[in-house]
Amino acid sequence: MQHIENIVIGKPLVSPKEMFSNGFEEDWKKELDKTYFTNERYLPKILKEIGFAKSTSEVRRNRKDLCITLDKLDFLEIKLGKKKLWILVGE
Repeated sequence: MQHIENIVIGKPLVSPKEMFSNGFEEDWKKELDKTYFTNERYLPKILKEIGFAKSTSEVRRNRKDLCITLDKLDFLEIKLGKKKLWILVGE
């Protein structure tokens, strides 16, 4: 799987294009390649799907703070080692 930096959950109120790029089409195309769209809201399962963790159990064991369900509108940054993920949560 490709390198993921951005995650979009559900249907956000603000467009991912505005959140992850400066509004220019060329910049958005670059960000789009690094963006994962899903309706899944359980963070450990998302991390497993994009290859950041081998299993949901691994996340529960090593990062209890990430065992959350993202069910409210939000925009957050998560740090895993040296990697950062930006998560845009919609409805």
